[in-house]
Amino acid sequence: MKYIISEKKAAILILILFSLLFFFISYNAEATYDAGDGIRHYLISRYCWQHPDLLLYSWGKPFFTIISSPFSQFGLIGMNVFNILCAMGSAYFTFKIAKLLKLNYALLAIPFLLFTPCYFPTINSGLTEPLFGFILITSIYLFFIEKYVLASIIVSLLPFVRSEGNLILPLFFIILLYRKRFFTIPFLGFGTLAYSIIGFFYYNDFFWIKNQNPYNGANKAFYGSGELLHFVNNYNFLLGTTLTILFVIGLIAIVPSGYKTIVSKKLKEGKLPEELILIYGSFLIYFLAHSIMWWKGLANSLGLLRVIAGVVPCSVIICLRGLNLLMIPSFKKTKIVEYALLGILLLLIIRSPFKHDYFPYKLDQEQSLVKQAGDWYKGTTYTKQKVYYLYPLLAHVMDVNPFDATKVGELWGLYPTIKEWGIGAVPDSTIILWDAHFGPNECRIPLDTIMNDPNFKLIKTFKPEVEFTTLGGYKFEIYAFMKLPKPRESKELFKLTYDFEENKDLENTTTISEKEASSGKKSCELSEKNEFSATIKINGNSINKNCTQIKFNSKYLNLLTTKTDGLVVFSIDNLKENKNMVWESKSIESLLADDTKNWQSLSTSFYVPQEFLNENYSFSIYVWNKTKQNFYVDDFEISFWGVE
Repeated sequence: MKYIISEKKAAILILILFSLLFFFISYNAEATYDAGDGIRHYLISRYCWQHPDLLLYSWGKPFFTIISSPFSQFGLIGMNVFNILCAMGSAYFTFKIAKLLKLNYALLAIPFLLFTPCYFPTINSGLTEPLFGFILITSIYLFFIEKYVLASIIVSLLPFVRSEGNLILPLFFIILLYRKRFFTIPFLGFGTLAYSIIGFFYYNDFFWIKNQNPYNGANKAFYGSGELLHFVNNYNFLLGTTLTILFVIGLIAIVPSGYKTIVSKKLKEGKLPEELILIYGSFLIYFLAHSIMWWKGLANSLGLLRVIAGVVPCSVIICLRGLNLLMIPSFKKTKIVEYALLGILLLLIIRSPFKHDYFPYKLDQEQSLVKQAGDWYKGTTYTKQKVYYLYPLLAHVMDVNPFDATKVGELWGLYPTIKEWGIGAVPDSTIILWDAHFGPNECRIPLDTIMNDPNFKLIKTFKPEVEFTTLGGYKFEIYAFMKLPKPRESKELFKLTYDFEENKDLENTTTISEKEASSGKKSCELSEKNEFSATIKINGNSINKNCTQIKFNSKYLNLLTTKTDGLVVFSIDNLKENKNMVWESKSIESLLADDTKNWQSLSTSFYVPQEFLNENYSFSIYVWNKTKQNFYVDDFEISFWGVE
């Protein structure tokens, strides 16, 4: 195509205009794209000057941290500017590679990249993908122009931006071998060697990079796994329909191009090896690795689609290759047809990211509640106290330094601190902000653990207007607790007893028999025919509003020679909607101290969610004979505990 000005000048002008556009979008955005990892990376970058140890924090990605830190000092908008520059740099070098490969429509590389659906939102974030893509495509360009030493040094830093860089480095090694640049190969280890030496003086461990690896798979239990084709099936979010079609054509297009190069025996003269291995190879190995990791639940993969943004610059070259094959000579003969087709394609591609729900950038349900909690905190006198939290956006909203250990603690360290140093290690009046996303998952602190802890008092609850679930299937809520100077004394508020001599206030009484009894003449006989014991049912309105715990005691008898097992079940039902809200169970065998033919004591307890203490809910407790074997239960005692 012919242009009024040179393509290089046109590219620079387009990049300037798009830079202004993306800055305008970020400046006026209500929210950042990623309020989890993106905010966390931003906070590490922002505070690394005050806490130099963060410069070697593996999860934060050391090279990303140091190179972005001058920008993050200006706040989140500064981090956005950094990612805008990375994106524009990536677009420029993608354009330059397209020119080197003599691809038509090279200028289209710029909008193709910037408006790829999975790439577009990462620009308005603190995520590492834009820098990863910039370093990767810059290194590939330098390999194309045979600046091998500089390229090898730059690409050696890739693993310190994202761990997937370790998958990409062998591809550059292959090209250096093929081009017989043997003395350049050691420079691929520059980044690892440099950081190993620097880290040795802090960690006293030359192999700290391996030993400090945060992706050991420990979180698989709640991160889970999924389908092998998860990323393929979500092509519309990754590249969008139009670019996906061009990408598939681009995969096919390399075949005739490669065939012609090989037949003409110009393989060493051309750039086909670099294109195949560095561009096609980088995208495919990265994409395949993430597909397998999510499928097998490896490396703490959460199946996040935005991770593919890291190799989108490579996919753009493949898409341009597809476009060049698609624009057959008959289309080019008539310029109106050619320009019309290009215009339609460009319109569809630029439009594609705006069809997704991340734009315009507004607070989602979780972020809205987090902001509500953070704003509440800032408006209280509690800002003078230490605060524990883990949701990254909270630190940003509360405007606290999350790495100042005298003022801030990470929630997952709360109970390990108490276990090692005692409750006195947590200052009085400390505020704990527990959220349902990180609390029961990464922090491994179920709500009832802290709710029933006598050292903490619930002072504020944040619940969304419309209920929704978060990671792990938990209802997303935020609870604010305060550390008390003295532990609360939980008291027995009232007690109910049932010896089965009378059937008052009991349901399913058909299991009551006179064959055995711990007291009186009757007990509940559980057998193959009798699966459920008599059930105690209590209306939520009749329970003291201060109740936080229900303790269940009973007697258990097994006359068989083999062990039997059952479950003590606690459930809460919504009476208006006829819907179960809570269902918990405890194994009888796990609650027994020993195995004897005599009556044994059986005791357990359940946390009481206080929002259910009204006339709309009913509480049930019973024994479920899950194994359908013979045993007896008697003398049910239900005691309600709380702080008056």
